[in-house]
Amino acid sequence: MISRRQLMRTAAVGLPAAVLGGTVSQMSPAQAQSITAEGECAPGSGKLVQWGPASAPAVPTAGLSGVSAVSIGSCANLYNLMLKDGRVTTWGNFNLNDTNQQRLVRVPVAATRDVTAVATAGAYSFALRDGGVIVWGGTHDSQLALPEEAKSGVTAITGANGGNSYGLFLKDGGVIQWHGYVAVPDEAKEGIVAVSARRHALALREDGRVITWGPDLPANLTVPAEAQSGVTAVSAGAGFSLALKNGAVLAWGDNKYGQLEVPYEAQADVVAISAGILAGMALTASGKIVTWAYDFYGQLDVPAEANCGASAIACEYVCMVLL
Repeated sequence: MISRRQLMRTAAVGLPAAVLGGTVSQMSPAQAQSITAEGECAPGSGKLVQWGPASAPAVPTAGLSGVSAVSIGSCANLYNLMLKDGRVTTWGNFNLNDTNQQRLVRVPVAATRDVTAVATAGAYSFALRDGGVIVWGGTHDSQLALPEEAKSGVTAITGANGGNSYGLFLKDGGVIQWHGYVAVPDEAKEGIVAVSARRHALALREDGRVITWGPDLPANLTVPAEAQSGVTAVSAGAGFSLALKNGAVLAWGDNKYGQLEVPYEAQADVVAISAGILAGMALTASGKIVTWAYDFYGQLDVPAEANCGASAIACEYVCMVLL
């Protein structure tokens, strides 16, 4: 079951301690490093803190406490999913004249109780309940058919925002892929502990080795030698990848905007990572948020409150932390 400390985007999911894009970084209130405008930190409150483009819709009132997970959608915060008290809520810049967005905004009844994880995937949304995947969105119900194996026993979910809309589900250590254009390789069908998706997919094996697949996978996304062992978390970004090894961030792929130039602050004591559109993001054990690369959308302008004992992080065009 996904823990309360999980936050998803194109997520690395399934690890017990520092998983990207989704997940996990636990720390005590004593590790909080900054002070909020109210004069005190609120780690563990379940509050969402967001920054990025001014056009992004504000976090709704429901997101100011008690949130257990969130998944950031694509296209400058077009839509997001929030999980609170087992119920999925969605918000964003919806165009209700668009058939797909009409379907996205309508959370199905099945996702309004006992949900344990959420994930966005471009034109689709996912929720996990009692080990079964729930999907909605698209333009026709016929597009929402799930493979039989995704209806029970699933322990983690993630979706791809960008290029292709597809989902990856983790079950019994194997990856189930929904609407993918390239088949899951045999080595990702067992022994997997975390997955992350963008146009390309990343999977982390229990032996700490990263594998990747996707349509027309660029040579520069080939997993480097240093990510062939000892990795504890992965995140697939837009044309680049991040991995966490021995508390340091590894990066490979497109470096047009400096995505691979990991700052010194993210080269030790890192507990969670997130690869966004054109920027990278890391959370250190001391509670500090580190961002780098392209700042056109303001992803590098980390607010003080975000450094106030975050438990999980996620970054797209918009960046968020869960306190």
